[in-house]
Formats: sequence, C-alpha cells, structure tokens
Amino acid sequence: MLMTKLLDKVSATVCQMDASSSLQKLSLVESKDLPVFCPFFISVVEESELCGEDDKLEHAQVLLREYERREGKGVRGLEESSDDGEKYEKTNARHGDAVFSRFMKTISVCPQQILRYCRHRKPLFISKPPSNMCQVVPVCSSCGEPRTFELQLMPALVSLLLRKDSSLENELEFGTVLVFTCTKSCWTAGSGCPVEEFCFVQSDPDQQLFK
Repeated sequence: MLMTKLLDKVSATVCQMDASSSLQKLSLVESKDLPVFCPFFISVVEESELCGEDDKLEHAQVLLREYERREGKGVRGLEESSDDGEKYEKTNARHGDAVFSRFMKTISVCPQQILRYCRHRKPLFISKPPSNMCQVVPVCSSCGEPRTFELQLMPALVSLLLRKDSSLENELEFGTVLVFTCTKSCWTAGSGCPVEEFCFVQSDPDQQLFK
C-alpha cells in the first residue's frame, strides 16, 4: 500500500514537470530569429454600440463622404450579389473593387479598429476571396473537425506594432488576417500542448500601387 502511494506521487510529480517544461517552451523562451512586438491594451466595444452614438455616426458619415469623393463614386444604396450569396455594393470606384468598397464602408463606423471578433460568422474580406475558400481552410489538425471563422486583424493594427528591438527589418504589412479555429474548441485547460489554428492573410490592395 505504501509503495503504491509512493509510485502515485512520483508519477504525479513527473507529469507536473512535463507540463511545466512544455509551458516554458511555449511562453518563456523568446526566439532571436523571430520579431517580438511590444504589448499594449485594447478597448473592446460592440459595433452596435458605436452605431447608436450620433456623434460617432456623424464622424463616420464624414469619412464615408470623403472616401466617396476621393474615389469618384458613391458606395451607398446599390447592391449586387456575389456567387456565394453575400451582398456587395455596386460601385464604379477607380480601383473597380466592390469587395474593397464594402470593406471600407463597414469599417468607416470605427476606422481605428484593430480587431474584429465574429465567431461562426462571415469574415470581412478586403479583396475578393478564392472561389474555393471552403477548401482553403483545413480541418483542425488536432481532432479533425472543421474550422470556423473567429476573428480578424485589421489594417490599423500595422502602425501600432512596434518591435522591442526597435528594428525596422521584417516589418509586417497586411490588409487583414483571418483566423479560423476549431469548431469544437478541442484544446482543454491544463493541456501542455498548443493547438495550431489557421490564418489566412490578405494583402493591402493599395500596396500594388507602390510596386
């Protein structure tokens, strides 16, 4: 009986050491080959709350009018349907990109937003997505279940990413980063192994103008 209890204690200690070692590898060791960015706090606001504030709505309308004037055509009131049934605004903007026009109109309510959280909903594409988007997103590598869209990083985040070493090398540039996660959320608390999720990156359409 005493030997059994002793073996149980030894086994529990080994498991704790293994979990601790795994966590240290995940979070306590910074690789010199990868850029490390300075952390900062963010404010979380429901989009519906922004839409209910008259002063911010007025500011959004000003931004939208400026965008329409710059592009030469309006983006309000006209819609068309894409192949997947999602509606896009008809526009004759100079860039000819209805998807980008819809993106700009949507974020005009809060242009400084850096992250959009919309689990199980459709992402806000900045450019036309691949026709086989469902096949592009792989199933969860851990449990084999399909992934769902959860959140996306927005263009305003790029200017806020400051490297700790103050280096300008390997600066990040993106239009939006779509993050797809396991529909079952198969990672469990206490697990010593991370679960890899899938990121789909769309570049900023304006970058092509500077090449």
